[in-house]
Amino acid sequence: MDNQVKKFTIEFFKNLQCTISNKNNILIIENVPKGFEDLYGKVAPYNLSFSGQIDGTEFVGKGSALLVAMAKFLKGVGKTTLLKIDFDVNPNEEIKKVIFFKNCEIDNLVKTHKNNFFSRFTFISTFHYLNKSEQVVNEIYIHEGKVVDGDLSGYKVIEGKNDEATGGHVEKDYKIARDILKEILKEKTTEVSEILKIKVEKEIERIEEHYKSLVGELGGDLTGTLKKVQETELTLRTADSDEAEPLRLKLDRLKKSLVKIGNDDSRNRILAEQEFTIKDAMHKHSLNIDNKLVNTTVIYYPVFNFNLFLNSDNSKRYIEMNYNPLTKTLNKLSCESCGKEINQLNLCSAGHINCDTCLVKCGECTKVFCEKCLKKNCSVCGKSLCKDCAMMCLGCGKYVCKIHMRRYLVSGEERCVNCLRACLRCHGLSHPKHFGEALDGSKICQKCLGAEKRGAVIERIFKGS
Repeated sequence: MDNQVKKFTIEFFKNLQCTISNKNNILIIENVPKGFEDLYGKVAPYNLSFSGQIDGTEFVGKGSALLVAMAKFLKGVGKTTLLKIDFDVNPNEEIKKVIFFKNCEIDNLVKTHKNNFFSRFTFISTFHYLNKSEQVVNEIYIHEGKVVDGDLSGYKVIEGKNDEATGGHVEKDYKIARDILKEILKEKTTEVSEILKIKVEKEIERIEEHYKSLVGELGGDLTGTLKKVQETELTLRTADSDEAEPLRLKLDRLKKSLVKIGNDDSRNRILAEQEFTIKDAMHKHSLNIDNKLVNTTVIYYPVFNFNLFLNSDNSKRYIEMNYNPLTKTLNKLSCESCGKEINQLNLCSAGHINCDTCLVKCGECTKVFCEKCLKKNCSVCGKSLCKDCAMMCLGCGKYVCKIHMRRYLVSGEERCVNCLRACLRCHGLSHPKHFGEALDGSKICQKCLGAEKRGAVIERIFKGS
């Protein structure tokens, strides 16, 4: 019994393409497919004993857990397995690996997640040919409609929960895996088919030679027999009565042999038997492949959303970043001015994300802004202005900084220095059209011009009195 169990165990893991070694009568099994490890609940290597319990080994015998697991695996019991890759992610550490916050800091961070899924299908393909069977095990991982590397070693894998998983993608993934399996088996199929082709061609050649010989024996020498019939008939015509009877018997035998030679039924029976024998040989040399799905595993893992609230001296900004712990990728951030990817983040005073190159200081308040925000320039000195510092002249409609804005004496409004002129008498500012010529020939504002005229009138009044 022990030898039978041991033989079965060796053949089972051999078919799974595991690494098998024997040390001190202990069977060591390594490189076991993940599908079987999940079903058995233990990760390889397995140190197995068959003659009794030995320290550091698992005893394999009737009713043992490993034997039950092997039987379940072959029968496809426990066909669906649910696994979760458990990730413990520190958002701040992952973000700081790719982004440096220069003029702002994370004021608040909220971590959420949604699950991402992929499927693993374990197939046992059995090649039946020449009265023997050969098994091959393949594991195929499908993620988002594509075949992926499914090596889960190095990850913390735990049993999944039904309320966290969905299986809507499994049927679609299975169809993809089934088609991929055909491609995987193509090389093995071609190899076996070539062997069978050579063998069946030799067998058909042997069969054809055999039945060709039978047909030859059936037909005999037709020409020679006809010649003998003719010769016997001629001899019989001239023979004596004593010689006639033996010649008649001989002629009868020759004619009966001619009937045998021309018997189409006998020939057809031989040819039909040949055809049947060839078909039987081709059937015996045919290849039959039985693909059996022994395990389907739904694997899921969290994809994290990091919701960051950034705070700088002059602005605040909410951004969202996505982190895939399986691929260890964090989505890239781009400068909202030039579009280039950044690894050093600045917030302009309006809350826009910028690289160092696209930040510009307002020439008035000296706050930093991006190029999107500083679209206005002082029409007098040309310096860049933010929306709070840019002032529109009601005279020319142009933007100027506060330094180059003056009060208009006539209306009290703010006008730019390009739209105003200084009065040489009172030094007040007015629009050039409101200037006139004083008595001494100088250009003065209307206020001073009016005062001059009023003084002249009063002087004439007093002179007249």
